[in-house]
Amino acid sequence: MIVRAVAILITLSAVPMPGMARDTVVHQGTARDSTARNVSKRPPANRAPAPKGWYDAGMAAIRAKNPGRAIELVKPLLADFEKRYAGEKRRIFCAVNASQSRAYLADAAAANIVAVTVEPDWCRAQYVRAYALIDLGKADDALQAFRHLADLAPKNSRYLNELGYALADKKQYADAVAVYQRSLAAADLSPDDTDQERCVAYRGIGYNMAKLGKLDDAEAAYRNCLAIGIDSDEVQDALDDLDEQRKQTV
Repeated sequence: MIVRAVAILITLSAVPMPGMARDTVVHQGTARDSTARNVSKRPPANRAPAPKGWYDAGMAAIRAKNPGRAIELVKPLLADFEKRYAGEKRRIFCAVNASQSRAYLADAAAANIVAVTVEPDWCRAQYVRAYALIDLGKADDALQAFRHLADLAPKNSRYLNELGYALADKKQYADAVAVYQRSLAAADLSPDDTDQERCVAYRGIGYNMAKLGKLDDAEAAYRNCLAIGIDSDEVQDALDDLDEQRKQTV
């Protein structure tokens, strides 16, 4: 007899490119994460709570052009997680809200995979570190970090958008398009700013399609963002650039 594995929910927690909007995501991060922090009211007995305000402090350090400080702020949290989950055999997912938890566990159950979801602090720490690595010019390390983050949170639009940015930075344009498309599919599970996440993904698709020479697809993506009504001036600039690119290919 084949025993079907059951997904388990365990709460444990306590240089932008043209047409792409990376910094907007960072500057809006604090408001969104106030929603995610409310998933758990208190930390478990077996770990000390993370220093209050560490995420906001890490993102503030990045905005202040001090990515090294941001990495130092999240090191203890990352080390704590690695220590506690060193021997974990279950598939780990990192969810920022109940909708993402349900989606991860449903997908795992359908695939006969035993899974566990953890609350978002660890993924937030990974996000701060990965973002800081880009600002430190460590593109390869940043790409690896964002790949790992997207594996832990495969339905988190923000993390997927950042992975798309990192892939584009390495000129892996087709892979970037695929990741941005995943972000669009996951946007409804975003805890906040769904339209913002969609627009960032559309702009990423537009930029990378243009790099691939698929100018009609690029225009369609940009116009999808324009229809949402976010970053309209920047999107129009990108459309103007496409017109210039078309003239050069005639």
